[in-house]
Amino acid sequence: MVWDSQDLRGRAEHNEEQLLAAMSVDPGRFPALNDLLLEVYAVLRPKPTDYEQRNALVDVFSKMATRIFGNDNGFPVVQAFGSFTMDLFTPKSDLDLSVNFSAEIEDQCPRKKKMKVVRKFAKVLYSLQRDGIYCGVLPVVSAKVPIVNVIDRGTGIECDVTVENKDGMTRSMIIKLISSLDERFQILSYLVKTWAKIHDVNSPTAQTMSSMSIISLVAFHLADPPSSNIARVLCLVKRWFRFRKC
Repeated sequence: MVWDSQDLRGRAEHNEEQLLAAMSVDPGRFPALNDLLLEVYAVLRPKPTDYEQRNALVDVFSKMATRIFGNDNGFPVVQAFGSFTMDLFTPKSDLDLSVNFSAEIEDQCPRKKKMKVVRKFAKVLYSLQRDGIYCGVLPVVSAKVPIVNVIDRGTGIECDVTVENKDGMTRSMIIKLISSLDERFQILSYLVKTWAKIHDVNSPTAQTMSSMSIISLVAFHLADPPSSNIARVLCLVKRWFRFRKC
């Protein structure tokens, strides 16, 4: 059976009403709960050194790309995306990187070239792994998005290197914009992601929700009422994606 969006929303609202009716919560405790959740959020937030380490790794991989492929008017360049650029990462989060050969918004890189780039990067990383700089080098060229995973020994940060991942970069910029419109978005995203990890429902490989799915749920939750700034941005994003498909 296939449900449309209105049916799903109606069922979700009905279930939410039933759960809320069954709960007995003393409103007088809300301020204490709010303070507790803010303390948890503060603990989850990265420290300045976490930003410095990730920025340094972006620079290291960008220089590595130049050594491998040369320099053609400033390209290729390695750019971060994902939770780091969205400012929704924790010290244990992976660092998503994209090797970009142009400034084009659209991904115009053939799959064969992406696979070739991943193999070349992996070859260099294997050499550096033997020198003790990296570990866990794992190229997966057969994946839908060819990727090479590697762990930096100095920081323990796992880096996921892809090629011309323009969709990932675009989504990251959109989420960053949404985060700037409502301070609750970042706080809720951290808390809900942490709850999901604790309850083992934040793993796409286990057929549960991805972090992007969880963040999107938070965004749609805060998009009510429809007159909110987030709702307006989501409407514009929806129109933009439709325009891209035309």
